[in-house]
Amino acid sequence: MSRPVRWTIVAAAFCCRPLPALHAQTSDTTKPYTLAPTTVSVTRAEIPLTQVPLAIHSIDRAQISRAKPTWGLDEALANVPGVYVANRYNFSQDQRISIRGFGARSAFAVRGIKILVDGIPQTLPDGQGQLTNLELGEVDHIEVLRGSASALYGNAAGGVISIWTSPHEVTRINEEARLVAGRFDARSGRSWNKWQTTTSARLGGAGTALLTVSRLDYDGERDHSAADNRVLNARVRLPLGSAWSLALVTDIGDNPRADNPGSLTRAELQANRDTVPLLNRNRNAGKAVTQVQSGATLRRPLADGGEAAVTLFGLTRDLKNPITTTYIDLGRVDYGVRASITYPLSLGTLAHRLTAGFDFQRQRDDRKNFNYLNTPGDSATADTSRSLDQLEHVTEIGPFLQSALELSPGRTITAGLRYDWVRFAVHDRLVTTTPLNPDDSGDRLMHALSGSLGIAVNPSRAVTVYGNVGSSFETPTTTELANSQSGAGGFNPDLKPQQAWNYELGLRGPAGERLSYSVAVFQADVRDALVPYELAAPRFYYRNAGSTRHRGVELSTDFALATGVNLAAVWTYADYRYRRYSFTTGTTLHTLDGRALPGVPGHWVHLSLRAQPSAVRGAWLEVEQSYSSGYFVSDTLNTRAAPWSATNVRVGWEGIAGGMRLAPFLGINNAFNHLYVSSVVINAARDRFYEPAPGRNLYLGLSIGAGR
Repeated sequence: MSRPVRWTIVAAAFCCRPLPALHAQTSDTTKPYTLAPTTVSVTRAEIPLTQVPLAIHSIDRAQISRAKPTWGLDEALANVPGVYVANRYNFSQDQRISIRGFGARSAFAVRGIKILVDGIPQTLPDGQGQLTNLELGEVDHIEVLRGSASALYGNAAGGVISIWTSPHEVTRINEEARLVAGRFDARSGRSWNKWQTTTSARLGGAGTALLTVSRLDYDGERDHSAADNRVLNARVRLPLGSAWSLALVTDIGDNPRADNPGSLTRAELQANRDTVPLLNRNRNAGKAVTQVQSGATLRRPLADGGEAAVTLFGLTRDLKNPITTTYIDLGRVDYGVRASITYPLSLGTLAHRLTAGFDFQRQRDDRKNFNYLNTPGDSATADTSRSLDQLEHVTEIGPFLQSALELSPGRTITAGLRYDWVRFAVHDRLVTTTPLNPDDSGDRLMHALSGSLGIAVNPSRAVTVYGNVGSSFETPTTTELANSQSGAGGFNPDLKPQQAWNYELGLRGPAGERLSYSVAVFQADVRDALVPYELAAPRFYYRNAGSTRHRGVELSTDFALATGVNLAAVWTYADYRYRRYSFTTGTTLHTLDGRALPGVPGHWVHLSLRAQPSAVRGAWLEVEQSYSSGYFVSDTLNTRAAPWSATNVRVGWEGIAGGMRLAPFLGINNAFNHLYVSSVVINAARDRFYEPAPGRNLYLGLSIGAGR
């Protein structure tokens, strides 16, 4: 074990020790628990955290975006235990986000977990999620619910990431701008830059408006990894009379270029980790996408802490996605409504809060796949001959009910129940009279009843002990259903949804005035797990495993070392294994009972040390250390990704100069230039497993603001 890794683990263990109380210390870094009354909304009702029998972590604005590149959620979620974000450094494929193993096997986009922005789902009814519209630089806070949430959110809710933006508090108009630019040491000609402007204003007496525009121009360290991401986010919040309020959002994401550099074999990785497979370059693998989403939320507070809310939303998405095996042209329309009401309803002398709601969402995908011309040199030009042409619809309907009963001031029982009805329908438009291409139109109906039961106990005002049990389910996405190994149209008739029972015990609170902590132990028993496998890169197909078991331990601490010096530490232990799973390839029978699942490290450690000395007013320094253990990259091979560690350093100053708010900063990612693999393609064809991380990356930035 290398010395940096050894010290990382030692420091993590040290932070987990209870320490004597000395004096109060204020910090703006991530805290799993605070002494002040804290409420969370990821539970679909404003509930005090002390009464919530779930693992919930809240991240503030400074932890999300201060002096960071704001490329993706891995930067914001590093300090959340139980969450592992594998950054592919490939803007065509998105980051691979998992919560307690759910979502870890995603070939692209986000699977298995529910993502919301300002209460509007970014996850489609088929369970696929995308963050094309998200600008991290304007996010105010993020709430992460770890564990089963299907009783509240339905399909693909092995965990929830709820992202919130909010207009700044201003008297009239507030303007901010942020510019950051950097380059990769290994390839001095490769650089990137990102700018963002935000204007917020007060409307009338109590209304607010926010407009954010940003652009990332990225020329990655690897060949054929450039990206051009443009985002516009608009927010308006208006009071309607004395009770109701209206929130309007419009998000536009335009990514005219996102190259796909592909994954590498071990030999290619060792010879030149910055290279790209020839076919990815010749066929210009990547994507161009434009997505527009809008929504409106009408909200009214009720007496005694109740609330009623209804949200209408819709999006359009136009995707051109050449991959090495086919050219994909997808047009998507998605719309829906979410409604809920929370009402205090006493049961005798016991305080009781009832939340009832209803979700409806409908997805329409116009999907066409085209063959390539296969001219000399593997031309990037797509043929007019279609290999797939079909119209797909997914409809999800999900009523739910949640009850929170206070047995005493320090004991709360919460129970939830939800029924989900998910219907997939496909109309095959590529039909001939020959038996080789029959009409594959049809439909699949998948439904599930999900439940949860939990208890939160407060032995003191500062400590919460909780436990819960709940079920969850995840349907295959339309892409997973449409990718048939036989090449036929329609939906795979053999692919079933995966279902799970989840169990958890946890403890959170402060230990004295200098240390706060959270501890969680969990187990998830999954049956019919959705497993990807690749026959011709990057075309993935899916099958169901018999059963898997996810077990783990999560620790997080926040420790005030001294005045102005704070250390946050996270350790996740993950033991995810097949219980029963066997399949045959050719004449070979593979039995995987007891084998570890690929793609997720058994140990994940993250440390964040922040110093803001009072002697140098406004100056601050932050050092992050990450460590990942090795893991399998395939179900059947003994090939493993090597353990890795990386260090990020940021330094900056915040203050007022010339009547302007200024915040210059300097950052170094992977400061010691470690060469490591940050993500893998699980079960990849032709042993192309590895997606390398960049080497050292230096960047400079400046945030500037003015109000009037």
